[in-house]
Amino acid sequence: MAKNVQNRRRAKIAGLLAVAATVGTLASASPAFAATGATGVCSKGNYSSYLEFPYRGGLTTYVAPPGGCASVHFGKYSSEPVNVYGYKNGVTVYLGSRNINDLKKSVFRTYGSIPGSPYFTLSGS
Repeated sequence: MAKNVQNRRRAKIAGLLAVAATVGTLASASPAFAATGATGVCSKGNYSSYLEFPYRGGLTTYVAPPGGCASVHFGKYSSEPVNVYGYKNGVTVYLGSRNINDLKKSVFRTYGSIPGSPYFTLSGS
C-alpha cells in the first residue's frame, strides 16, 4: 500500500513538472506574439465604430465610442479583409472594407456623422 502512495506521488510530481515545462514554453513564445501587428479603430465622428474580421469567423473589435479607440493584437495572415462599421442609436452602417497586413500596425479612423456622410481612413498596413 505504501508503494501505491509513493507511485501516485511520483506520477503527480511528473504531471506538475510537465505542466511547468508547458507553461515555460508558452511564456517563452509570448515575445513572438508581441511582435505581431495591432489593428485598431478610432471613432472621430459623432458615432461609435467597430471592425469585423471575416477570415476569423466574424470576430469583431470592441465598439469604440465617439472619441475613443479599440484595438486587437494578432497575426496569422499576411493579408486579410477588414469590414468597418459605424453604430448610432441602434442603427449599424457598413462603411466599407479594406485589406490589411496583420503583421503590421493598422489604424482605421472613422469620421463624419450618422445620419449623414460617415467615412473612414486607414493608416499603416
